[in-house]
Amino acid sequence: MTEPPGAGPVIVGVHPGQAAAVTREAARLAVALGRDLVCAYVTEDSYLTEWDRADVREEASLHPGDVAADDERIALDLAAAIGSALDPAPGGGQGTVAPDWSLRILAGDAAKALGRIAVELDARLIVVGTRGRGVEHALEEWLGGSVAAHLAHDQPRPVLVVPLHVAGHGDDRDVLAPPA
Repeated sequence: MTEPPGAGPVIVGVHPGQAAAVTREAARLAVALGRDLVCAYVTEDSYLTEWDRADVREEASLHPGDVAADDERIALDLAAAIGSALDPAPGGGQGTVAPDWSLRILAGDAAKALGRIAVELDARLIVVGTRGRGVEHALEEWLGGSVAAHLAHDQPRPVLVVPLHVAGHGDDRDVLAPPA
């Protein structure tokens, strides 16, 4: 019997300020499925200018000047926050058994970037969280749409949406990293 399509890792979309519950749920699924976890952060200030192969990508910043130091700091802070959220020690991942995980920094539209990496890695599924509550988040979703909805309509892999306003998932203090 051959491996079914989607024999790769579990992909989870992450960003600074996101509830750690999303990453923990993705980690639980990765462990249960015997898969690695790939945390994917799509930078908001860059866009994809060319796409060929996995090893040849061009991206550009929306902000002129050298923002590489800022991007590196955000990536390091996010990686540390993910490690802390998945730490099975007291105060860490609240009982989560951490799978092998990595952080990938992507460019472009969030849904398209997550879909591209899922294809590239032959991901089993993609995990994302719901947006926060409030007028700002509602307006953002109304104008741009939901990443989860775009993923569900535009690519063939299963998409799991972790609801953050369910009891136990919406603690504003339990985030991956403080908003930038």
